[in-house]
Amino acid sequence: MNNSTTKTIFAVIFVIICACTKVSAQVLPTTIGVSLFCQGSDLTLPNAPTGEEWIVKYSATQTTTPSTGITLVSGKIAAADLNTGYYYLSSKSTTAGACESELQEIPVYVLKPLLVDFTPANFCLESPLAQIGNVSSPDANTQAFAYQWYTVDGANVETAIPGITTKDYTPTAPATVGTKKHRLKVGYVIGGKNYCAQVADHDITVTPKPTKPTIVPGTLTGTATAVTF
Repeated sequence: MNNSTTKTIFAVIFVIICACTKVSAQVLPTTIGVSLFCQGSDLTLPNAPTGEEWIVKYSATQTTTPSTGITLVSGKIAAADLNTGYYYLSSKSTTAGACESELQEIPVYVLKPLLVDFTPANFCLESPLAQIGNVSSPDANTQAFAYQWYTVDGANVETAIPGITTKDYTPTAPATVGTKKHRLKVGYVIGGKNYCAQVADHDITVTPKPTKPTIVPGTLTGTATAVTF
Protein backbone atom coordinates (compact mmCIF):
# COMPACT_ATOMS: atom_id res chain seq x y z
CA MET A 1 0.00 0.00 0.00
CA ASN A 2 1.57 3.33 -1.07
CA ASN A 3 1.74 6.45 1.08
CA SER A 4 -0.96 8.23 -0.92
CA THR A 5 -3.47 5.45 -0.32
CA THR A 6 -2.58 5.28 3.37
CA LYS A 7 -3.07 9.02 3.79
CA THR A 8 -6.44 8.83 2.03
CA ILE A 9 -7.64 6.04 4.32
CA PHE A 10 -6.55 7.95 7.44
CA ALA A 11 -8.28 11.09 6.16
CA VAL A 12 -11.53 9.19 5.67
CA ILE A 13 -11.26 7.63 9.13
CA PHE A 14 -10.63 11.07 10.64
CA VAL A 15 -13.72 12.52 8.94
CA ILE A 16 -15.86 9.60 10.15
CA ILE A 17 -14.57 10.01 13.72
CA CYS A 18 -15.28 13.75 13.66
CA ALA A 19 -18.77 13.15 12.28
CA CYS A 20 -19.53 10.55 14.94
CA THR A 21 -18.24 12.86 17.65
CA LYS A 22 -20.44 15.65 16.40
CA VAL A 23 -23.66 13.66 16.27
CA SER A 24 -23.11 12.18 19.73
CA ALA A 25 -22.31 15.46 21.50
CA GLN A 26 -23.84 16.05 24.91
CA VAL A 27 -25.45 19.40 25.67
CA LEU A 28 -23.47 21.59 28.07
CA PRO A 29 -24.43 24.94 29.63
CA THR A 30 -21.86 26.51 27.28
CA THR A 31 -23.09 24.81 24.09
CA ILE A 32 -23.54 27.36 21.32
CA GLY A 33 -27.19 28.39 21.04
CA VAL A 34 -28.23 26.51 24.19
CA SER A 35 -31.45 27.54 25.97
CA LEU A 36 -31.16 27.34 29.77
CA PHE A 37 -34.13 26.33 31.94
CA CYS A 38 -34.57 26.04 35.68
CA GLN A 39 -35.87 22.61 36.65
CA GLY A 40 -39.64 22.81 36.94
CA SER A 41 -40.09 25.22 34.01
CA ASP A 42 -42.12 24.63 30.85
CA LEU A 43 -40.74 25.24 27.37
CA THR A 44 -43.26 27.36 25.48
CA LEU A 45 -43.04 27.45 21.71
CA PRO A 46 -44.29 30.34 19.58
CA ASN A 47 -47.47 29.71 17.62
CA ALA A 48 -47.02 27.61 14.49
CA PRO A 49 -47.59 29.42 11.18
CA THR A 50 -51.23 29.62 10.09
CA GLY A 51 -52.39 26.33 8.65
CA GLU A 52 -49.41 24.40 10.03
CA GLU A 53 -48.58 22.45 13.17
CA TRP A 54 -45.38 21.81 15.08
CA ILE A 55 -43.75 18.41 15.26
CA VAL A 56 -41.25 18.03 18.11
CA LYS A 57 -38.79 15.20 18.69
CA TYR A 58 -36.09 14.69 21.30
CA SER A 59 -32.67 13.10 21.63
CA ALA A 60 -30.31 13.12 24.61
CA THR A 61 -27.41 13.53 22.18
CA GLN A 62 -27.02 15.40 18.91
CA THR A 63 -28.40 13.45 15.97
CA THR A 64 -29.77 13.77 12.47
CA THR A 65 -32.49 11.19 13.07
CA PRO A 66 -34.38 11.95 16.32
CA SER A 67 -36.98 9.33 17.06
CA THR A 68 -38.60 10.23 20.40
CA GLY A 69 -41.78 12.16 19.73
CA ILE A 70 -42.89 14.86 22.20
CA THR A 71 -46.54 15.68 22.81
CA LEU A 72 -47.16 19.39 23.17
CA VAL A 73 -49.73 20.61 25.70
CA SER A 74 -51.13 24.04 24.77
CA GLY A 75 -48.00 24.73 22.76
CA LYS A 76 -45.69 23.73 25.61
CA ILE A 77 -43.30 20.98 26.52
CA ALA A 78 -44.39 20.39 30.12
CA ALA A 79 -41.80 20.76 32.88
CA ALA A 80 -42.15 17.08 33.76
CA ASP A 81 -41.09 16.18 30.20
CA LEU A 82 -38.34 18.79 29.75
CA ASN A 83 -34.84 17.32 29.88
CA THR A 84 -31.32 18.30 28.99
CA GLY A 85 -30.72 17.34 25.39
CA TYR A 86 -31.61 18.26 21.83
CA TYR A 87 -35.13 19.05 20.71
CA TYR A 88 -35.87 18.98 16.99
CA LEU A 89 -38.65 21.16 15.65
CA SER A 90 -40.32 20.85 12.27
CA SER A 91 -43.61 22.02 10.83
CA LYS A 92 -46.18 20.39 8.61
CA SER A 93 -49.22 21.77 6.85
CA THR A 94 -52.55 20.48 8.06
CA THR A 95 -53.44 19.89 4.39
CA ALA A 96 -53.62 16.19 3.56
CA GLY A 97 -50.50 14.86 1.86
CA ALA A 98 -48.27 17.76 2.96
CA CYS A 99 -44.55 17.23 3.52
CA GLU A 100 -42.74 17.81 6.80
CA SER A 101 -40.19 20.63 6.90
CA GLU A 102 -36.52 20.25 7.68
CA LEU A 103 -35.56 20.04 11.36
CA GLN A 104 -34.50 22.95 13.54
CA GLU A 105 -32.19 21.86 16.35
CA ILE A 106 -32.82 23.38 19.80
CA PRO A 107 -30.18 22.56 22.45
CA VAL A 108 -31.70 22.64 25.94
CA TYR A 109 -29.96 22.48 29.31
CA VAL A 110 -32.05 22.02 32.46
CA LEU A 111 -30.35 23.37 35.60
CA LYS A 112 -31.00 21.34 38.71
CA PRO A 113 -31.77 23.27 41.93
CA LEU A 114 -28.75 24.33 43.94
CA LEU A 115 -28.51 23.07 47.52
CA VAL A 116 -28.26 26.20 49.66
CA ASP A 117 -28.14 26.69 53.43
CA PHE A 118 -26.20 28.55 56.11
CA THR A 119 -25.58 28.00 59.79
CA PRO A 120 -27.06 30.89 61.81
CA ALA A 121 -24.78 32.13 64.58
CA ASN A 122 -26.36 34.36 67.24
CA PHE A 123 -23.95 36.86 68.78
CA CYS A 124 -23.43 39.73 71.17
CA LEU A 125 -23.61 43.23 69.71
CA GLU A 126 -19.91 43.95 70.09
CA SER A 127 -18.68 40.53 68.91
CA PRO A 128 -20.21 39.63 65.50
CA LEU A 129 -19.86 36.04 64.40
CA ALA A 130 -19.52 34.68 60.86
CA GLN A 131 -22.60 33.23 59.18
CA ILE A 132 -21.20 30.26 57.25
CA GLY A 133 -22.85 29.38 53.94
CA ASN A 134 -23.15 25.85 52.60
CA VAL A 135 -23.67 25.64 48.83
CA SER A 136 -23.34 22.76 46.40
CA SER A 137 -24.47 21.91 42.90
CA PRO A 138 -25.87 18.51 41.91
CA ASP A 139 -24.43 19.13 38.43
CA ALA A 140 -20.70 18.72 37.80
CA ASN A 141 -20.95 20.98 34.73
CA THR A 142 -22.06 24.02 36.73
CA GLN A 143 -19.85 24.87 39.69
CA ALA A 144 -19.59 28.68 39.50
CA PHE A 145 -22.02 30.56 41.78
CA ALA A 146 -23.12 34.12 42.57
CA TYR A 147 -24.02 35.09 46.17
CA GLN A 148 -26.03 37.86 47.84
CA TRP A 149 -27.06 38.28 51.47
CA TYR A 150 -30.30 40.00 52.51
CA THR A 151 -32.32 40.95 55.54
CA VAL A 152 -36.02 40.03 55.27
CA ASP A 153 -38.96 41.73 56.99
CA GLY A 154 -42.25 40.21 58.14
CA ALA A 155 -43.85 40.73 54.73
CA ASN A 156 -41.01 38.75 53.12
CA VAL A 157 -39.56 41.88 51.53
CA GLU A 158 -35.84 41.40 51.12
CA THR A 159 -33.24 44.17 51.40
CA ALA A 160 -29.81 43.47 49.98
CA ILE A 161 -26.92 43.95 52.39
CA PRO A 162 -24.57 46.18 50.34
CA GLY A 163 -21.37 44.56 49.19
CA ILE A 164 -22.03 41.17 50.80
CA THR A 165 -21.63 38.90 47.79
CA THR A 166 -19.62 36.01 49.22
CA LYS A 167 -20.60 32.61 50.59
CA ASP A 168 -19.92 33.61 54.22
CA TYR A 169 -21.01 36.81 55.94
CA THR A 170 -19.72 38.44 59.10
CA PRO A 171 -21.95 41.35 60.22
CA THR A 172 -20.25 44.68 60.81
CA ALA A 173 -20.51 46.08 64.35
CA PRO A 174 -22.54 47.83 65.50
CA ALA A 175 -25.39 45.57 64.40
CA THR A 176 -29.04 46.07 65.31
CA VAL A 177 -30.11 44.42 68.56
CA GLY A 178 -32.94 41.90 68.24
CA THR A 179 -33.92 39.00 65.99
CA LYS A 180 -33.99 39.48 62.23
CA LYS A 181 -34.42 37.03 59.38
CA HIS A 182 -31.42 36.79 57.06
CA ARG A 183 -31.37 35.27 53.60
CA LEU A 184 -28.58 33.80 51.51
CA LYS A 185 -29.43 33.76 47.80
CA VAL A 186 -27.26 31.77 45.40
CA GLY A 187 -27.49 31.31 41.63
CA TYR A 188 -25.51 29.65 38.88
CA VAL A 189 -23.09 31.85 36.95
CA ILE A 190 -23.05 30.95 33.26
CA GLY A 191 -21.63 33.25 30.62
CA GLY A 192 -21.37 36.09 33.13
CA LYS A 193 -25.08 35.97 34.04
CA ASN A 194 -26.90 34.50 37.07
CA TYR A 195 -29.56 31.80 36.81
CA CYS A 196 -31.97 29.73 38.89
CA ALA A 197 -31.38 31.22 42.33
CA GLN A 198 -32.15 29.26 45.49
CA VAL A 199 -32.38 30.75 48.99
CA ALA A 200 -31.90 29.80 52.63
CA ASP A 201 -33.54 31.77 55.47
CA HIS A 202 -32.66 31.77 59.15
CA ASP A 203 -33.29 34.09 62.10
CA ILE A 204 -30.19 35.65 63.68
CA THR A 205 -30.43 37.12 67.17
CA VAL A 206 -28.15 39.94 68.24
CA THR A 207 -28.06 40.51 72.00
CA PRO A 208 -27.04 43.84 73.58
CA LYS A 209 -23.84 44.37 75.47
CA PRO A 210 -24.59 43.70 79.17
CA THR A 211 -24.90 46.71 81.42
CA LYS A 212 -22.03 47.61 83.76
CA PRO A 213 -22.26 45.53 86.95
CA THR A 214 -22.76 47.38 90.22
CA ILE A 215 -20.75 46.23 93.23
CA VAL A 216 -21.45 47.93 96.54
CA PRO A 217 -18.31 48.76 98.57
CA GLY A 218 -17.96 46.45 101.51
CA THR A 219 -19.41 43.43 99.73
CA LEU A 220 -16.06 42.24 98.46
CA THR A 221 -14.33 39.61 100.56
CA GLY A 222 -10.64 39.45 101.22
CA THR A 223 -10.13 43.22 101.24
CA ALA A 224 -7.83 44.88 103.72
CA THR A 225 -9.45 46.13 106.94
CA ALA A 226 -8.52 49.21 108.91
CA VAL A 227 -6.40 48.62 112.02
CA THR A 228 -5.60 50.79 115.06
CA PHE A 229 -2.02 51.50 116.04
